[in-house]
Amino acid sequence: MPKATLSESTEDTEVAEATNEIIEGAPTGALSVAASGVIGDIDASDIEFPKLAIAQGVGPLSEDFRKGAIVLESQHELSDGTKPVEFTVLRIGKFFEENIPFGSGEIPRIVTPAEQKKLGGTTAGGFEDGEYIQPDWKPLADALICVKGEDPDIFPYNFGKDNYAIAMWRIKRTAYDGGAKPILTAAGTYYKSGLRNGSFVLTTQKKMYGKNAVHGPKVVRGKKHDPKFVEWLSNEFC
Repeated sequence: MPKATLSESTEDTEVAEATNEIIEGAPTGALSVAASGVIGDIDASDIEFPKLAIAQGVGPLSEDFRKGAIVLESQHELSDGTKPVEFTVLRIGKFFEENIPFGSGEIPRIVTPAEQKKLGGTTAGGFEDGEYIQPDWKPLADALICVKGEDPDIFPYNFGKDNYAIAMWRIKRTAYDGGAKPILTAAGTYYKSGLRNGSFVLTTQKKMYGKNAVHGPKVVRGKKHDPKFVEWLSNEFC
């Protein structure tokens, strides 16, 4: 498999351009739709979740939003990147995305860690004769999250006096370290009893990759939830 030559900074222009495609084994969730008049075998694959995204200097979001802005559904700016956005992780899954050369026309495969092991290839870069060699695969996380907000038209679910929205967040490339790793770390430490038991706070930060600036996520620990809120999450979103 040829090594990718695309720089980290160029790759990251696609960082939060999350997709709503439900990969097998990825977070799907299941919303209760019976009360809305929908009948039959409906699951999350029939539902298009809004996307959470971080605007970069290029790409579709750059036309309407400043760099580092946190955007929902490609149209609602939740924050300019400095205002904290509180969210709770309902489910998160790790995958690997094939690292192929930019402009090759190939569509990168996205596979589970087990599938990656069968296919082979490197998952970490390294230096060879003084030159950095990109890995064949890069980690990726799909997260189904519950985001806290204000506008009930954008955040249609409510608990008490607070409003919430459900969104898919695809965390990849240079965003993975600042976005996915803190969540996965929390799952094995302070939220080891379940990620739904507490929230996270999202802002964005600028990092330099060579001469290029990239705005990526900064995820830190939020607050522990009231058991009634955790129960509401479990009842409302499987």
